[in-house]
Amino acid sequence: MRPRAHISALPDDVLLLIISYVEVRDILALRKTSKRLFNMSKLRWVWYDAMKRHVVQKGLPIPAASIADLKALDAEHLEARAVHAAKFHENWNSAHPVSKKAIEFSAVTYLDDALPDESYSRSSVTHLSFLPGRNGKYLVTVVGRVLTCWEVPLGETEAYAVAEWVASRRIEQVIVNDDPKAEVVLAYVAAHPQAHGVVECRALSFDKFHGKFSCRMELRAHRQVATPLHVLHNDYLIFGDPMHVCFLAAPSMVKPLGKPALAEVPNAILAVKPVNKYLLVVRQRSFEVLPAPSWRGVRAPYSALVTASASIELDIPASSSVIVIREVFSPSTEEPPDWPDEPVTVLSRYSDDGFETMHQYDFLPNLKAREPADKEKEKDGHGPLLDRLPCVFPSQDTQVMSVAPSCCDLRVGPSGKGFWTETRNIVVRHAKNPARCLVGFEVKAIDEDGAQERPKGGPRAPAQVRVKECQDVLYARRCNIHEILWKKYMISATALEDTVGRIAVGDVTGKVEVLDLA
Repeated sequence: MRPRAHISALPDDVLLLIISYVEVRDILALRKTSKRLFNMSKLRWVWYDAMKRHVVQKGLPIPAASIADLKALDAEHLEARAVHAAKFHENWNSAHPVSKKAIEFSAVTYLDDALPDESYSRSSVTHLSFLPGRNGKYLVTVVGRVLTCWEVPLGETEAYAVAEWVASRRIEQVIVNDDPKAEVVLAYVAAHPQAHGVVECRALSFDKFHGKFSCRMELRAHRQVATPLHVLHNDYLIFGDPMHVCFLAAPSMVKPLGKPALAEVPNAILAVKPVNKYLLVVRQRSFEVLPAPSWRGVRAPYSALVTASASIELDIPASSSVIVIREVFSPSTEEPPDWPDEPVTVLSRYSDDGFETMHQYDFLPNLKAREPADKEKEKDGHGPLLDRLPCVFPSQDTQVMSVAPSCCDLRVGPSGKGFWTETRNIVVRHAKNPARCLVGFEVKAIDEDGAQERPKGGPRAPAQVRVKECQDVLYARRCNIHEILWKKYMISATALEDTVGRIAVGDVTGKVEVLDLA
């Protein structure tokens, strides 16, 4: 009688091939079955392949590393990053997402002239932001006129104040630099201490070694000119409506940007985002694409900043919008194109005749713009102008979702994961209670499980993306009926760091919660 075949009878190369096709959690389960599989699961090749198959090809961010760093990491560090990324992704898309760990601390640092008994609102956390490129380790909080940077290490139970900046008046708005390599990390706006109707805008750099902020730029202007702040990217700051750009690096200067909106129709700016060589501007009733102030260290000419733009008008005004640029990691060393190969998604919230909806618009890359231009047509002036645009404007929305009337505060990260805040009824101890909830979503490709191969001699075809809502809320805090009626909730600020899977929640009492979802 022939002996029964068993998996242990297979050679090592066949077992390694089988392991390469299983998920990360299955690799961890296999190592518990036998000593042989335990030793094989410790090999560097196993986790390098798992990182490529289950993290990179799925478009998940790599915690505390980049594509170029993978070859230099050993088996232990590759395993830790692959397991962390997989756990965060599985928890986010699970039936009941839960925080694995929570850190609570008070962000209030009272000054001599701002005692707690003067005003209850002085202790409210008005802003929260994770510094990009720091893997959720540094969190910026704003309470009154005090801006503080906190160090919240992974695996720790406490937060430590690293640096503090005190403004002359209450800080009204803060934006962080989305380029982690830039010297300036954030900019804020506060009222001028003496001149009425004048605000001062300052750009700060962060020195974590000495534990301090340093002012790199100071701008004073009328409130209508300098507010609101739209985007801080690399070495320039965009603010106001009509927009202006302030170059922070020498020579520093302020220039107008784009064309002003028509005064007859309300068309305020809702979101601004650099998209490689271009700038995408989302207004209430229109989308605009214009050249970015700088690209690859070269500033755009003044004529291009003012005149070169393209736009499309919409019928219904939006109330809020967010721009999603998914960072699909690729091992290619090529220079990034003028417009990403993946679709650039805009999520806009609309309120029309009592219906609250969220619309998805996708800006696909214009492949004709990457072809060599026809010099004869350009010389005669009969060349198709639309074919030279970097993207194809959406003719209609891609997807429409119904949302609650209390939906607000859209947050989204580079991986496509995000959340909004709304009021829901949750069940606590067999009783329904109203609560302020963070509802998660993910902008993901339909064929996310399989990476598309780039054809030779041209860019790969852009994938179709959809917005998928999480099965359950990410975070919930009970609220009373007075908060709902007056629309003054305890939760005052939120932040997302989707590289390591962290969410920060601040309230009006000055308490901050940092939740780890991995």
